[in-house]
Amino acid sequence: MATRIFVLGIDFVWTAFGGEQAQLNISRPLRTVDTENYKRRTFGESGDVNQKYDQPLMIDRAYAEMLEETGALVPRREYEVELGLNLNDPLAGAIVNKLIPVDDEIKKHFSSSLKQ
Repeated sequence: MATRIFVLGIDFVWTAFGGEQAQLNISRPLRTVDTENYKRRTFGESGDVNQKYDQPLMIDRAYAEMLEETGALVPRREYEVELGLNLNDPLAGAIVNKLIPVDDEIKKHFSSSLKQ
């Protein structure tokens, strides 16, 4: 079975170093961080990503914008993910190329939204 994640939404960001990127916000348990300058303990799950201590899950920017423009993405739902490489930066690691809804109603919504 494919890995499922609970998607909260997408952040569209621009940085001088990375340019335009999109980051998938997912609900997940966070590891405890206890350093001299930063402490974090999470009970339950969180969607927070600290760029210094966490590895964000990137999503193809053009695909993310299409999901936003069409309204296909329904936040706070479970999805399966199709991963690939960012061909602009293949050493950066895996990037989400496709979200696949798990819930039947969301599948119908996703399909009809993307046909428009």
